[in-house]
Amino acid sequence: MRQPSVIARRVAAASVSLVVAAGAAACGPEDNDAKAAGNDSAPHKGGTLTVLNSNPQQDFDPARLYTSGGGNVPSLVFRALTTRNRENGEAGAQVVPDLATDTGRPNKDATVWTFTLKEGLKYEDGTEITSADVKYGIERSFAPELSGGAPYLRDWLVGAAGYQGPYKDKKGLSAIETPDERTIVFHLNKPEGEFPYLATQTQFTPVPKAKDTGTEYEQHPVSSGPYKVVSNEDDGERLVLERNPHWSAATDAERKAYPDRIDVRSGLDSSVINQRLSASQGADAAAVTTDTNLGPAELAKV
Repeated sequence: MRQPSVIARRVAAASVSLVVAAGAAACGPEDNDAKAAGNDSAPHKGGTLTVLNSNPQQDFDPARLYTSGGGNVPSLVFRALTTRNRENGEAGAQVVPDLATDTGRPNKDATVWTFTLKEGLKYEDGTEITSADVKYGIERSFAPELSGGAPYLRDWLVGAAGYQGPYKDKKGLSAIETPDERTIVFHLNKPEGEFPYLATQTQFTPVPKAKDTGTEYEQHPVSSGPYKVVSNEDDGERLVLERNPHWSAATDAERKAYPDRIDVRSGLDSSVINQRLSASQGADAAAVTTDTNLGPAELAKV
């Protein structure tokens, strides 16, 4: 049996997501609908979801994140050409379309991959998302100032080995073509049957060139997902997200976006997180964690 590739395994490893925000109940304790629902476990829109984490969401820039499928918090703001399936178990490693209409169309030897963007895609300011924005988002991930993202594109794209990003090289990558506003074509050095897995990386997030502020972009990246960044304090220790009013569920089958607001508080000790989740008082009554597990003492109590 053929073993999963490194990229396929990374997609599977990213299968733990912000479940409450993606598809489960997420009403804050102050929400009237939540009070009326009582013990009803069905999803409800509205309220504030609190996320209690140990690790800060540092470098909140799609070029700098090493995230496959947009796992956890980044997937609420950043959409890529493809994403992972929001399902439990093995199904969660499957690649499905995100901004693109499908998971890509290869030529006969899989050295050229073509994607078409869905219609009606918009940023948080209401402007259209274009294929040129996807290309620019990829190109800026090559900039030395924005290091940290996945390295595969430098190896896979024709002529990309020495590319230094759009701040130093205005010509861009000739290996990526955008024949029209919804079509993007990738030319690869060798056949790559798993390019759709690579296209789940946040480097494939569209970035409008006019809104790019370089290393400061992480403070307010322009959202293509259901939530936009309201504030980013202390390099991701507190990240507050609110609804992107121009995100359309009709273009996004994977993100359910139930809460109105998501308050991510990081830098917390794991035992403190578990205590707060167990007490479930105040805002913590609608809290989750995405990076903390129960310790032996907590497991014994449960």
